[in-house]
Amino acid sequence: MKRKGAGKGILRLAAFAGLAALLFSCSGNKYEGKIIAVQLAGEPGSPEGAGLVLIDPSRPEAGPRALVPDFSASASPSLSHEGRYLYFQGKQQEGDPWQIYVLDLKKKSVARVSDLPENCTHPASLPDGSVVFSRESQINGTSVQNLWKCMMDGCCLSQLTHTPAINTLPSVLWEGRILYSSTQSLPESGDPQLMIMRPDGTKSELYSPGGCGLLPQSAGSEADGYIYYIVSEGQLARVLHRRPLHTFENLSGNQGGSFASVSADAESGLLVSYLPDGESTYGIYHLDPLSEEGRPEVIYRGERNLVDALAVAVMDPRPRILPSPVDPAKPTAILMTQNINHSSMAVHDGINGDSLADRVRFTGLDGELGIVEAKDDGS
Repeated sequence: MKRKGAGKGILRLAAFAGLAALLFSCSGNKYEGKIIAVQLAGEPGSPEGAGLVLIDPSRPEAGPRALVPDFSASASPSLSHEGRYLYFQGKQQEGDPWQIYVLDLKKKSVARVSDLPENCTHPASLPDGSVVFSRESQINGTSVQNLWKCMMDGCCLSQLTHTPAINTLPSVLWEGRILYSSTQSLPESGDPQLMIMRPDGTKSELYSPGGCGLLPQSAGSEADGYIYYIVSEGQLARVLHRRPLHTFENLSGNQGGSFASVSADAESGLLVSYLPDGESTYGIYHLDPLSEEGRPEVIYRGERNLVDALAVAVMDPRPRILPSPVDPAKPTAILMTQNINHSSMAVHDGINGDSLADRVRFTGLDGELGIVEAKDDGS
């Protein structure tokens, strides 16, 4: 069915398809210029019964085509930087735990990456050929999720985060670091916030807590020096990458509707999952955040909700591969700190610029681990 407003979006994505076809001309990849998305069985928020689909923006009337029809459920697609390998979370049989799989778009073959008893979800491809994903576990009877990574064949499994929190939705930035969502579970529940770390799990720090009372609800996606993500109430937001704690912008404004996901591409702007006012399903739309109008233009909308759209294309340049000093064979590590009295954010009620701390208390879920006196320079 042809819908009002579809023309511009189709033309823009058709142009992108031509560029992608040029980039892939020698690769034999039949998916260049296409869009991969997740078709949900129900409302956004639950991947149960969902399926990965392929959409041709130049032929929207053809509708979505199942990518892995033999799976009971599949979701959370992530492309490798050369556009050949598609990682996803999948269930071969209903009732199976979620595991990480990889689809070779050139050979059209599927291989299992993780083989673990717990749910493994939300993969993100790293430029060194490994993949980071979220793995469920239990701490003191409370369900948590931490980030792990391994190679494509499942070897070299290592844990990256070690916090009592829901750590999930990783994405890899051009500079090589991993952006992810973290929601504290213990000793008490916290609000979701975006964190950033190196691919070896070191130097984890707060990236963005959201803004204006709106909390992060999705993975972050990078374009034009900004990180775009979905926040509370289905709003689309962004922060400037070089100053993420101080540049929060709500892009939704007064245009209405609701966003469920966003994927950035340097050539064609943003692919968003969007539900306009008056419609019943989320569709795939194009959005140019730099245009004056700034309104989503429909690419495809069907009878079921579509989320997590991404365009098959080569990442140019490839994300950086960062060196790592981590040696798992060593039983000790180095903890590096700055001045404990310096913070760009309030750390505790009653502590101001005239308050100085002279010691640091380390605590765990089972109580105090120790107290270390601070030097005069706060180290």
